[in-house]
Amino acid sequence: MRISRTLAVSAAAVALIAGAIAPAANAADTVVPNAQWSLGLAPEVTTSPGVQGAYIRLWDMKTAWRDINPAPGQFDFSIMDQRVAQVEAAGAKPLIVLGLTPQWAAADPSAGDPRWGAGTASAPANISTYVAYVTAIMQHYGSRVGAIEVWNEANLKTFWTGTPGQMADLTAAAYKAIKSISPGTAVIAASSTTRLFGSVKNFFGPYAAAVKKQGYPIDGWTIHTYPAGNQGPADRYQQILEWQGVLKNATDNDPAAMAKQVWDTEINYGLAGPGAIPKTDFDANGSSQYVARTFVDSQRIGIDATFWYMWTASSFSLLGIQMFTGTTPSITAYNTTRSWLVGATFKGCDTDGNVLKCFFTKNGEAFFLGMSKNDTPVSYSKAATLNVENWIGQATTPAGTVSLGTGPQKFTCPGADKSACTFGAAAAAGATTGGAASGSGATAAKSITIRATKGTFNGKKAVIITGKAVGMEGEQVTPFVKLKTERRFTALAPVTVGADGSFTAHRNTSKIATVYVVNNGVQSNTVTAR
Repeated sequence: MRISRTLAVSAAAVALIAGAIAPAANAADTVVPNAQWSLGLAPEVTTSPGVQGAYIRLWDMKTAWRDINPAPGQFDFSIMDQRVAQVEAAGAKPLIVLGLTPQWAAADPSAGDPRWGAGTASAPANISTYVAYVTAIMQHYGSRVGAIEVWNEANLKTFWTGTPGQMADLTAAAYKAIKSISPGTAVIAASSTTRLFGSVKNFFGPYAAAVKKQGYPIDGWTIHTYPAGNQGPADRYQQILEWQGVLKNATDNDPAAMAKQVWDTEINYGLAGPGAIPKTDFDANGSSQYVARTFVDSQRIGIDATFWYMWTASSFSLLGIQMFTGTTPSITAYNTTRSWLVGATFKGCDTDGNVLKCFFTKNGEAFFLGMSKNDTPVSYSKAATLNVENWIGQATTPAGTVSLGTGPQKFTCPGADKSACTFGAAAAAGATTGGAASGSGATAAKSITIRATKGTFNGKKAVIITGKAVGMEGEQVTPFVKLKTERRFTALAPVTVGADGSFTAHRNTSKIATVYVVNNGVQSNTVTAR
């Protein structure tokens, strides 16, 4: 699925974030790819992981640039050979991550985190050394390489101290070298983490704009979507929306940018940070729900490949959710959602209050996955004829009220009437946080209307944004503002909608400003304050 295809999944079927792209008639009718279930491996793992992945990502395995190219013209593939063979034995394709500049090739030999060594975060002094490194990999492995990630987390100084433009130059050079040897190998952009919006805006935005100037020498964009240590899947979803907004602004909403794939090559939960936010360790039930929900959310928001970080040999203290032999609920959730959805046709999603339903067909069967939109438990009253299976494959309540949470539950319609399992048809029952049915279950109409005026905020000149968000009480909306002197819209901090649907935001400025507001695919009118 591409970013532009996510447009049909929203209740209002309007453009996401900075959207000016109208969805095609059946934009959501896409087949769920096998690549959606991929993963990384810990270096201690030397055999096949206990789950199937379409791709396995090679990183932190002594397979980086500094490891295989220790001196000019010298290449050592002995460890990489072992890892590629390991991936292939697991029935997967390797995703090789480029990066960690060897000190001899670095423009700044001192740049780099001590964990990886001096020079590793530097741009190369001469781009020809990077080209030689990429070319050597491709000449050695050819079409055995499933995909190449141009650099790891380039928006963090830990891994890259060069400029966005320099990274775009490396991206173009890598694409040319890779495709000249193996046209079928996917080339995905340097990855950016989404948990730090400032670095997304300040690095990824200019990088995307520079990639556009290069003519988009990529097959896909790359993100790492770790939420903050105290956040969950709903927060990941919001961060991806914000990242999409930066992409659209940076490329002037260019359809060519929107048509590229999006790969999330690292995702887990509970990692400490940003700042003083502590780590969260999730129990077996919470872990299994988060794992299952991650892959469903990826499909509904337009991610083409999702890499769980990661399969380990034993418990890894960095991670909030563990996945290794013995973590049965997490493994089962991964396998269950994969069995449900690989090869299924995604039809779209709708919401009724806090009930989120995503519809699919597979092997002639229509079904939907029901879950809480914002991770808060909600009751859903279903028809007695519907069968329900939870995220670890267990049959649940055969009739009456079903409690929905973060974990997706599969609803099937075994009888003659398939309308409840068909996207766009009226659902059999409603939803309420109190447990009783609240109506027909048809998609709630949502809308945002705003006005923007000049005024003052805390004694400073500002544009004051006031609005009404129907059906979004308690949710967060994100304002976007573009001053007359600016080329692109900039996202402001999200604001919470009140119980009466109202909200207020501001930006300190005395200039003419154009404004719109979005939330999960619903976009307001666009207004200008003069």
